[in-house]
Amino acid sequence: MYETEICGLKIGERFPPHIMGILNLSPESFFGGSVIKPENILEAARKMIDEGAAMLDIGARSTSPAAPDIPVSLERERLFSALDILDGNVDAVISVDTMYSEIAEGALRRGAHIINDQSGLTNDPAMAGVIADNDAAVVLMATEKIRGDPLGMDDVISALSGNIDCAVGRGIDPGKIILDPAVGRWIPEKTPAYDFEVLDRFEELSIFNMPLMVAVSRKSFMESVTGKPASGRLSATLAATAVAVYKGGRIIRTHDPAETLDAAETAFALRSFSRKMP
Repeated sequence: MYETEICGLKIGERFPPHIMGILNLSPESFFGGSVIKPENILEAARKMIDEGAAMLDIGARSTSPAAPDIPVSLERERLFSALDILDGNVDAVISVDTMYSEIAEGALRRGAHIINDQSGLTNDPAMAGVIADNDAAVVLMATEKIRGDPLGMDDVISALSGNIDCAVGRGIDPGKIILDPAVGRWIPEKTPAYDFEVLDRFEELSIFNMPLMVAVSRKSFMESVTGKPASGRLSATLAATAVAVYKGGRIIRTHDPAETLDAAETAFALRSFSRKMP
């Protein structure tokens, strides 16, 4: 049973889950309803914190495989402007969703605490060094060759093992690593069945003794059940979130902090109660 502290937040089997609100600055996003205009960033951040988010994940580039690519310069402009607005004006752990070391370095200088690298450090060879040199925390998403490419839990565990070895080998503090099992259709071969399998076997990720991120918010695998677009997947998201929290997820990345907090805390309470039964 692991227990750790990242950016002042206690994380472990016996600690309640933490909500990470998604601040989406990318108009190219798969969920258009989540996109925040630059002039509304502070209001949106404060609202998420009021709704229970202890962490905020700021992204300025859509990581959906179907999204159009944008220049790094545009990602930098969007992201750094938002960080400058938030600096000193919100009380939350700040995560930055980027795969580029130059963006990460500038973000850490502007007060970010965590780098959420959805390539598992495979996209930019300089990324690990930037994170290590700044003694920052990192989210590693399961990746072998192409971000999010593992098919099923066995592949996820294998990929994360390699991602962790890479991170620690390059100087990143293992006590500051958060793991993301890459739920979502990152490659065409990844059908919904693989995501359901990962959620069903989520507790197996406890072998790493590291914090586990639940990043399922409104993702496409739910459409195979509900037949609904991203805007209609909140209820399905809460169901999947509850399962993952019951099985050990402790950081919940979400577009909907208030509703997600209720689902996560209920699942955690149920898990805690069952563990106390004789």
